[in-house]
Amino acid sequence: MSSLCLLDVYVPLNAQSLSSIFHNSTMADSQILRPTTEEILEECPRFRILVVGRSGVGKSSLINHVFGVDLAIVSHRIRGECNIEQEITSEQNPRFVLHDSMGFEPGQTQTYDTAKAFLVSRGEGAAPKDRVHAIWLCIQVPYAGGRVFETGDEEFLKLADEFKVPIIVVFTQFDKLMSAVEKNLTDKDLQKSESKIDALVNKRADEEFKKTCLPPLRRINRKLSYARTSELGKWPTPSERATATVVELVSTTQTLLEGTPWFLSAISQRASARAKIDVSIRVGMKKYWRGLASSTHFPGFKLETCLAAIHVDIIASWNFNDPDNLLNSEPFLTQMKEISQLVIPDELEVKSWFKNAEKLQPLIGVGAAVATQFPAAAPVVIPVIAVIGLSAMFIAWFASVYERTAEVLRFFMGYIVDLTLVMDHLFLALLPGQLPRRLTAVDINLALENYKKLDVAAVHTKIRKYAKTSSFKKIYRSNNAEKEVKDLIKTHRAR
Repeated sequence: MSSLCLLDVYVPLNAQSLSSIFHNSTMADSQILRPTTEEILEECPRFRILVVGRSGVGKSSLINHVFGVDLAIVSHRIRGECNIEQEITSEQNPRFVLHDSMGFEPGQTQTYDTAKAFLVSRGEGAAPKDRVHAIWLCIQVPYAGGRVFETGDEEFLKLADEFKVPIIVVFTQFDKLMSAVEKNLTDKDLQKSESKIDALVNKRADEEFKKTCLPPLRRINRKLSYARTSELGKWPTPSERATATVVELVSTTQTLLEGTPWFLSAISQRASARAKIDVSIRVGMKKYWRGLASSTHFPGFKLETCLAAIHVDIIASWNFNDPDNLLNSEPFLTQMKEISQLVIPDELEVKSWFKNAEKLQPLIGVGAAVATQFPAAAPVVIPVIAVIGLSAMFIAWFASVYERTAEVLRFFMGYIVDLTLVMDHLFLALLPGQLPRRLTAVDINLALENYKKLDVAAVHTKIRKYAKTSSFKKIYRSNNAEKEVKDLIKTHRAR
């Protein structure tokens, strides 16, 4: 069995889908391994968010960049055209649902009353899947004077305590304030280097923002959270500032959430790689990663079944726009197993597992004991998605039932870290792309290639060192292999 090249076609699993693998066990069907994400999404399948703000404030762009979609929000040019009850969804990201509300114009109370009634119906008394989980009140940063909040905005912000729904004030179009600051630079300022000018503009714009926007916010409620964003994709590059400001909003929102809404917010967003890694870890730690060396969930199940539960949870946490189901396809599963199989055999058994062990040395990440077996081996440049193949020894080993052994521990530690870091490479590669960033086989192959070039050897070396046979009994007793997994992921995640 060999890996795919860049032109190979991925075929999603159908009758042999991952969900059917959970039943492919030596235990009764009533004792199947359910992915943790399946349980979370069963309680609440979508992150429900209310976005409030006037037309032109940048709501559509904000939603598109946070959730990785191409969505046109209802226009507000005609008063009353917006229906706050309407559920705005996107096939490009089924994990969120949006409610849109007009901003609060001076002297108008209808919009405020409608929003208040809506929150009553979607508050604590509603089922988890129907509740509003967070509110973003979008206010354009004033850059030419003018009032920050209208009376309706101030009244609405007081609803946060009344309905116990997290409200984040999103100050949009911060870039326009920066442009105004830049226009006022003196001739002396402009003689500085480009980097110093950028730093100066940032500093002065930040000072102006804090002087203009924060005092009115603090007068309303000192505990209110806020974030600021630029007109995404326009200042100063299509990725750097836009990405940074959106990530700040995602992070601020998550700090106000807990339980299922926290998981849903992290899964649904497509702006912050850090949030994706955090949710992958927390999903894993809810069940299958905890006590990895002595799992109470896996004994009696085939390794294939155990792996499927872990794989589904990680893939679901990253929530890529993957309509072709590439990440749950048999070819991708095979590619991931080809990488993770390298960490299973003891260092002295590597050569018996792999015919071309010396060529695979840069990927295996073994120590000096193995290096002496093939001293002539020099670092080899592995071609794109090198044809490693699944070794016969691995195929036979993988067909067995889960046991508490050092080899099994190394494999599951390796697979969790390998897959999470491949997802990290994939996420960051897609981030600067055009919305809605539909996943392709080429994207996947390049992420695999990057991970193998940069991280896999170091990751596998550390896993071997941690889970060596001589220390396995100690690891088994301490039951903290998941901590090592978390540390490896956070150490090797792309920056």
